[in-house]
Amino acid sequence: MKRQEEHKRYIAAGVTAFSVIAASMLLFFALFQWETIRAFFDQLCHILRPVLLGLVLAFLLLPVHRGILNFLRKVTNSKHQNLLNMCAIILSLLFAAVLIYLLLAMVVPQVYDSVVGLVNAIPEYIISVQTRLQTFLQNNPDIQAAVMSAFNSAAASLEQWIVSEILPNLESVSSTIVWLRDSVLPRLPELSGVVSSVSSAVISMLVLLKDLLIALIVSIYLLARKEVFAAQSKKIVYSLFPTWVGDLIVKETRNAYHIMSGFINGKLLDSLIIGIITLVCCNLFKFPYPALIATVIGVTNIIPFFGPFIGAIPCALLILLVRPIQCIYFVIFIFVLQQFDGNILGPKILGDSTGLASFWVLFSILLFGGLFGFAGMVMGVPVFAMFYSIVRQLVHWGLRGRGLSEDTEDYMGPTPPLAKPPAGEQ
Repeated sequence: MKRQEEHKRYIAAGVTAFSVIAASMLLFFALFQWETIRAFFDQLCHILRPVLLGLVLAFLLLPVHRGILNFLRKVTNSKHQNLLNMCAIILSLLFAAVLIYLLLAMVVPQVYDSVVGLVNAIPEYIISVQTRLQTFLQNNPDIQAAVMSAFNSAAASLEQWIVSEILPNLESVSSTIVWLRDSVLPRLPELSGVVSSVSSAVISMLVLLKDLLIALIVSIYLLARKEVFAAQSKKIVYSLFPTWVGDLIVKETRNAYHIMSGFINGKLLDSLIIGIITLVCCNLFKFPYPALIATVIGVTNIIPFFGPFIGAIPCALLILLVRPIQCIYFVIFIFVLQQFDGNILGPKILGDSTGLASFWVLFSILLFGGLFGFAGMVMGVPVFAMFYSIVRQLVHWGLRGRGLSEDTEDYMGPTPPLAKPPAGEQ
């Protein structure tokens, strides 16, 4: 019996030593071969891009699908659940398609008109900048002569290019498409070196369409078999971990879904409302290019905290070129709009969907934005909120196991020793 216990101790020690050595080797490899690991995951993400797009599409459609499915169940009282599920999937896809079409139909024509108007007004902007430079440098004739000579040469070339190349091709949407197809795309290899020929650009477009089609099919499969996938995932979790750990994982996964879906859907609705408010106010205050500015502000508002300011900078510069005094009014308007969104509209729509303090929101945006760019800035807050929730649950579980308080206020300021003295010293 003792030998068996000794053997078990030796085996446990050996397994522990092997695990430590293996973990150290993996850490060493990860630190010194980070570029190789990153290239591998980039390639893996590229291969699985249709599946990832399908996951995102299914995730966004899931609340709509559930609402339609529950409505069909109440109305029909049918026992054919699979048929109702497919009808709900088809209706949710149609709803998404109609919504996207309506948004594009409202936004794209106005943005197109704004861009055309901006291009048409460039000669006026050139004259305005020229006048301001002359006024600014009037006390320095030598510098004024050198600067204005270079400016006039660049302005003349830019104006000639706009008049002869750009404006004739922006008269209508159809002429713009023909111009892009016949003139711009063939020159892409010479201009940027991104593609080697027009055929490669066409192939890239076809690959993207193929990925979107596969993503649509994947999303349909996921929505049709979501209960089966969820049940299979629970089976795997409970087969690998103790029951209490499995309960924790299932609970936190469900909590993560609520955080993610509540934040993303709420943020999309919030950004749409902010875009509409910006469009209305830009028209009321006579700001130039209202549709273009509203689109930029609405899209960048998806980014928490920094979004309104990221979108406001290029819009303010655009207004500065046209009407400098209105640039100040626009900055004030964006500041008021950001306060309204952050203190009134955002909390009403999002509530406390993430459970994060302002510092952690800022931290997550900076961290994930630096790692993953725009997507990281959008997804950083809900992803970090999931990790934060898991860590909080583990900390509370550890405190409960030691009989300590879980309230943060109990640990504010100087605290007495929390360890209980031995029974003989009491």
